Amino acid sequence: MPIVVSHPAAHRGVRHRISARGQPAPSPEHHTRITVPLGSAAAAGCGFTHAVIPRACGSELLTAAEAAVDGALRATFVPDPLLGPGLSQLGSVLASVVKRHGGLIEMAMTDALERSGRYIVLRGVAMPITNPTQELVRASTVAQLGDMSIALSGPVAQTVFLDLVVVDRHESRAIIAEVKRGSGKNEARKVHQVEWILRCAQVQGRAFLASLGFEVASARAVLIDVYGRAGYSDDLTISGPAIDGLFAVPVTAAVEAVTAVLQRRLRGAVPDLLTVALASLGIGEDDALPRRPEPPAR
Repeated sequence: MPIVVSHPAAHRGVRHRISARGQPAPSPEHHTRITVPLGSAAAAGCGFTHAVIPRACGSELLTAAEAAVDGALRATFVPDPLLGPGLSQLGSVLASVVKRHGGLIEMAMTDALERSGRYIVLRGVAMPITNPTQELVRASTVAQLGDMSIALSGPVAQTVFLDLVVVDRHESRAIIAEVKRGSGKNEARKVHQVEWILRCAQVQGRAFLASLGFEVASARAVLIDVYGRAGYSDDLTISGPAIDGLFAVPVTAAVEAVTAVLQRRLRGAVPDLLTVALASLGIGEDDALPRRPEPPAR
């Protein structure tokens, strides 16, 4: 049986009863590695003019977005044998920034929700899923699961980490959310796994929140698909304007503000990255790029 370490909130000795009116009750390798030689002048030559919304999120979050690009530029990468050093460097930086963007999206959502004063937000929460919960989910239809709730008891089948657990101070509810960028469709196996976790999390959500010290009337599990192309079931997916509607808070404005900073910082670094990549191919800045070969005539 896995050993589950509960979220720190469970150790505070405080239980929060979220009332229907909204306020909690009062209580107490062998390959050569190369280092990307960029970062200090990453913003130079930026031509991106998308406006940043400074009030949409805190200054610390915007600084974290800049630091994410700088971190990717300072990282060490292993050259791919096919691509070579220059192209490997370019591809690795871009991939790293995209990956870091996912974490920043979660941070932006958390920041917006907490700044609203309405929500308590927990990130990266360890949740035990019990055998009885799995048996219930396995034996029920999606429609049936919508109104079901089960106690957090019995042997632990697995322990999962939830992106966000959001407790609403104004309504007696909690939202358990997995967050995906959603720029492309996830593979089928991953979709099945995440949906299974979310359905289990929802039926034992109230009991799990109680174990953390929060008593709520309802718990809902959702998949927040920021760009809307992750490919999860409609009954779980929240995307586009519905994200703000779910929380009644302008969460997407915070995501857009962080994304704008990330884009600006990255686009300022791309010219230098391209110079290194082209040089590795024997092409100078003033050389004409080779023309793309025409497709064969049919």
